[in-house]
Amino acid sequence: MGFEGCLLADDFYYWAETSPSPDGQFHGVVHFTGWRDVDDVIESLDPPLTHTTAEAYRWASDALEAAHAMAKTLVAEGELGIDP
Repeated sequence: MGFEGCLLADDFYYWAETSPSPDGQFHGVVHFTGWRDVDDVIESLDPPLTHTTAEAYRWASDALEAAHAMAKTLVAEGELGIDP
């Protein structure tokens, strides 16, 4: 598994990683771990909100890149169901 660490998309913190699929390819996985609220307090999500790319990728690096893109898209479109 490729591991990226804690990153930020807008006010949301997330972990991005890759997960092998049965066909030898990789999915990108995003775990949203928290967000920074209007009072600049970091609120934790327990358990994290997890999202996996629908598409599998041949290379782990491509899956990881897709995970980062998915995280940014989910935040930008307000798909997390959280009002920061």
